[in-house]
Amino acid sequence: MKAKKIVFIVLAIAIVIGIGIAFGIGGNKNKSNAKYKVVASNFASYDFLRAIIGDNKDVELTFLIGPGKDAHSYDPTAQDLIKIQDSDLFVYVGGEMEKWSDKVLDSLDTDGTEIICIADFVDTMEEKEVDGAEEHEHDHKDEDEHHEEGEEHEEHEHEHEEGAFDEHIWTSPENAIKMVNALEKAMEKIDSENSNTYKENADKYIAQIKDVDSKIQNIVDNKVRNRLIFADKMPMQYFIDYYKLEVSAAFDGCSTETEPSAQTIAYLQNKVKEEKIPVILYIELNPGTVANTIANETGSKAMQIQTLHNVSLDDFKNGETWVSLMTRNIDVLKKALQ
Repeated sequence: MKAKKIVFIVLAIAIVIGIGIAFGIGGNKNKSNAKYKVVASNFASYDFLRAIIGDNKDVELTFLIGPGKDAHSYDPTAQDLIKIQDSDLFVYVGGEMEKWSDKVLDSLDTDGTEIICIADFVDTMEEKEVDGAEEHEHDHKDEDEHHEEGEEHEEHEHEHEEGAFDEHIWTSPENAIKMVNALEKAMEKIDSENSNTYKENADKYIAQIKDVDSKIQNIVDNKVRNRLIFADKMPMQYFIDYYKLEVSAAFDGCSTETEPSAQTIAYLQNKVKEEKIPVILYIELNPGTVANTIANETGSKAMQIQTLHNVSLDDFKNGETWVSLMTRNIDVLKKALQ
């Protein structure tokens, strides 16, 4: 299914490039308006770049996926391909979440574009099995059809590709700071005249990240329990590892499923009762139906936690940032852990 979409994308690329050559929309590398064009695939990179660039009107910054969408099911449009090809700097995460990126970048003319895979600048980890999470096939459906029944089980046991990493790197403050530093260097590379401003802006934002980190660490240091329960997918493994917490969830971080089985719900309910968990978490862009169901059955409270895999349209319009959204999590974590 996903493989067919990628083939379609590659065909669309050829059409876009042809149209661009014919009408002059894809080959001038943006100098007609004297602006640097910067494109970021995911929200965290977009936000960090927004802070680094500041009020520099000579830089046009684009959030490729856009707010309110699940990054795991995103496919670039023809217009998105033009934005990538015409950019001076393109920043992406890659991995399973952005498996379209390799095909797109191999097919586009990006000779004049600085391309940054931001995951290269942090210590990534392999995706981990999450306690309680339902198993899923990770888009290997087409491959499984060619295996015998005995082989299907073996494939399912090793559902992630060898070397696959957890793409949700931004949830750790340590990684967030590394991302800001890498993106600041990338901006210096394409616009050296404003390097001092970019450095100053990056340092200011890093100070804000450290402040939020300190406040969350204080909650963790004073916790009375160590487990978070997600009645949802759980794209915060870097956060969990950074603060040395434990976690149970309905799905792992890259799942696109939304309805857990009765068995999974029962498992999470028992975990809540056994460990007297006061808060059931659900993530942004989710109505929290399952969390509220478990909360009602266990006498706990359902609360939303921001994982920054994307933001709602309202939060985007209101200019919410990594810092403001992580700050929003402080009260949630206090109620969940203390």
